[in-house]
Amino acid sequence: MHTLIKLVLAGIWMVLIPAFAGVTWVRKKKDYTLGECFLAGIMFMFALAEILILPAIYRKMSLHFVTVVFAVIMSVFALYGLWKLNIDREMHIVRIKRELPQVSAWMWIAVAAIFIQIFIAAVYAHMDADDSFYVATATTSVQTDSVFQYNPYSGVEYRILPKRYVLSPFPVLLAIFSRLSGGMHPAVLAHTVYPAVFFAAAYLVYHQFGKMFFPEKKREQGIFLLFCAVLIWFSGFSVYTAGNFQLVRIWQGKAVLASVILPFLMYLGFEIMLKEQVGYSRFLMIFASMAACHVSSMGIMLAPIVIAVYALLTLWKTRSIRCMGYTILYILPSLILGSVYLML
Repeated sequence: MHTLIKLVLAGIWMVLIPAFAGVTWVRKKKDYTLGECFLAGIMFMFALAEILILPAIYRKMSLHFVTVVFAVIMSVFALYGLWKLNIDREMHIVRIKRELPQVSAWMWIAVAAIFIQIFIAAVYAHMDADDSFYVATATTSVQTDSVFQYNPYSGVEYRILPKRYVLSPFPVLLAIFSRLSGGMHPAVLAHTVYPAVFFAAAYLVYHQFGKMFFPEKKREQGIFLLFCAVLIWFSGFSVYTAGNFQLVRIWQGKAVLASVILPFLMYLGFEIMLKEQVGYSRFLMIFASMAACHVSSMGIMLAPIVIAVYALLTLWKTRSIRCMGYTILYILPSLILGSVYLML
């Protein structure tokens, strides 16, 4: 019974709260979906974690204080999003009644394949050597009520913070969710709940690409999503592919970066930078850039590269220098953290 309660709490804080909080950043788009709200909420959640955790590390704040502040801010945005969602409820009801009967058989096959992948990842959990640092850092933070202050290998307090990891404190977010989930052990949370949440997020991104490539073509959208699922399923020919990272260690930050955040940045590049009508809030691009920095130090370098590619395409398409100002704003988190990394 206690385990079930913890799983329900984990689902609330990792699915419902981000989904409601994300309404704020997608409501500008006409006919937005709950999947888009969830993706926006995930990016906002990562960005918020980066903003809260970094000062907490250097100010040596307690984990429970950071957890309370994180929970309060996410709850406020979730309540605001729920209120906005209630205003638009008629639009969603009409859209669901219109689109649900049109869902193709290919889409249901794709969804079944995705559920099988989630089941295998959660039940037959892969044991990875990198967990000795990432998951152990979360466990150490929970046990000591601290934020990145103790070496997970030895339990000794850090004299010098690890330069490679300190600017991307994704394991601390796992510790926060452990507290919010009624004390669920970080290792259990990472190996059972994280796969379900981040697999769903990854395939929602691919589904957004499908809708962009094949608008109003439900059959082609289903085939595209199934193709993505099959492609990832057979990506184990190397341990370095993004698909392999997603399948066997999605709970690690670099896997979330490769499977969720970088594809989402590419999608936003199409939607925000290359389209004449901006459908999403431009803050969402900043949140996604900060999310990339939060989950992995590689994101500090890769996110601005992805954004710069779309900026050059936008400049070539529109011949407007205004897009360069937005681009600087989008990559500002990476520029700041990259500069701090070099100073460290």
